[in-house]
Amino acid sequence: MTEQVTGDGWSRLLRDFRVSAWRWEAQGVYREPVEQEALRQFLAGDEPDLSYMDDWLTGVRALVDAGRTFSRVRVLTEPLTDYLRFELAATPRNVAAGEDIRVIAQGRARELELPDHDFWIFDDRRVAVMHFAEDGFHHAEVITDAPAVAKFREIRDRAWKDATPFSDYLTSR
Repeated sequence: MTEQVTGDGWSRLLRDFRVSAWRWEAQGVYREPVEQEALRQFLAGDEPDLSYMDDWLTGVRALVDAGRTFSRVRVLTEPLTDYLRFELAATPRNVAAGEDIRVIAQGRARELELPDHDFWIFDDRRVAVMHFAEDGFHHAEVITDAPAVAKFREIRDRAWKDATPFSDYLTSR
């Protein structure tokens, strides 16, 4: 069974899970309108205004404090795109809020036959495959079919095992 979600439905998925939310983040560039000014500032060498992240980070902190987990593996292009350099510079804020973030090189992701599309796994029983348009996130296709969800969990487990914790990545650069 699948359904498409956007807007409030998408917000509920990111807020109403019970135990865990895990993301596979595979794009080298995201075109979210809310990020564009901060990205421009970053690329100009200015301190980017990251206040657009505040609501997300407040929500993550509250959910982590309530015992839930947020984790993700981010694929890093070789060489890094300008967007990924920007995103990595902002990642310490996500980590400070309680997200467990790891990274994996694009080449290694290919070797492991990991997908090139983004998705979230919620509570190990629901998957939201993300779909993007030229102007950012468009919708998520929510999958609850147990055998299909099990395949996504297997992808998660392979990626997580091979990915480098963000703090280790920072010290290795």
